[in-house]
Amino acid sequence: MKKLFLLGFAVILFAACQNNQKQFTRTSLEIDVAKALLKDYHAGDWEAWATHYADTAKIFHNTWDESKGTTPEETANSLKAILNNMSSYHFEEEDDLPWYEMVTNDKGSTWVYFWGNWKGTLAANNKELKIPVHLALKFANGKIAREEGFYNLSEFTAALQDIEAAKMNTEASEENNLSD
Repeated sequence: MKKLFLLGFAVILFAACQNNQKQFTRTSLEIDVAKALLKDYHAGDWEAWATHYADTAKIFHNTWDESKGTTPEETANSLKAILNNMSSYHFEEEDDLPWYEMVTNDKGSTWVYFWGNWKGTLAANNKELKIPVHLALKFANGKIAREEGFYNLSEFTAALQDIEAAKMNTEASEENNLSD
């Protein structure tokens, strides 16, 4: 019985030593791809930015609805439309941010998670915005196959509405002055 117990213990110990695959890491080739993606975003190099995605990649920002997935090209166009309102933008680099982490899940899928604070200045009024962003990037064959991004654009939308309202007030005042 003692030998059987020791044999069982040895098998368990051997199996535990064989399963040394990391499930979480802060350094990997996939994380380097995610960092390059953000570098290209900062530079506004949309051609280079798109090269980090697989040909069949789908991107989901603020939704998991499969019918609302976009291509990298469509996402780049949406991002450019937002950034056209900015005089500057970047992800802050302070303390532990941005934070990158790679996970290999139980199904063998590789995901890189990104957390960061996006900071931008509106060109129209120099108002600074700070928006927390989370990205989950699923990798296949060294490319991003799926991206899920979550961030709250309500402050950005409200700021644009304020700019538009101020513009309309100015136009109305000018019209009143001309008619007087």
